[in-house]
Amino acid sequence: MVESIKERAHEKEISIRYVFLTIVFWILTIGWIIVIFSLSADTAAESSDLSHTILEYLNELFNTDVTDDAMLRNVAHASEFALLTVLSYLALSSTNKISNKTSYAESPVKLLRSDNEMNIIFTLWFSILNAIFDEYHQLFVIGRDGSIQDVLIDMIGIVLVLVIVRVVFSIYLRTKGRTEVVYNGFSSSEK
Repeated sequence: MVESIKERAHEKEISIRYVFLTIVFWILTIGWIIVIFSLSADTAAESSDLSHTILEYLNELFNTDVTDDAMLRNVAHASEFALLTVLSYLALSSTNKISNKTSYAESPVKLLRSDNEMNIIFTLWFSILNAIFDEYHQLFVIGRDGSIQDVLIDMIGIVLVLVIVRVVFSIYLRTKGRTEVVYNGFSSSEK
């Protein structure tokens, strides 16, 4: 049974490893979106109570006496969308690697210069749209409101992660002695 699955996958040039990784990363990504959605569904009082509880714990842990939770809320916003960005980047990247025949590398239209740039741009839009949807959702929660400022704070986490991804990817390629495949029109070349 396993042999026949492997044979069929080989015939279609499908990577079972990337199919598995894609499923895992998309489950984690969707799970994290659900967590964000559920946190946004808390009323203002529930959200405030959670912030104060976490702030009290951090005050005890670091022996401080901070009373304003505004900074904590901003860090939480940026962090939750930074994690969403990591998960969605991994999901999109592994999806693109399932098959060489269906990957961006084989697409006749090359709007971006490389697979990594394509993954970064799609991740950027995916994460920003989720940040906008999160704030829109809060318009319908008692005592909460949507805020463009919160979307901008979310974008700090998103962009920071994507810059780190780009830098780490470049360092990884250099340590492996490889260069990024760059597409010029309909062909590819080494950068």
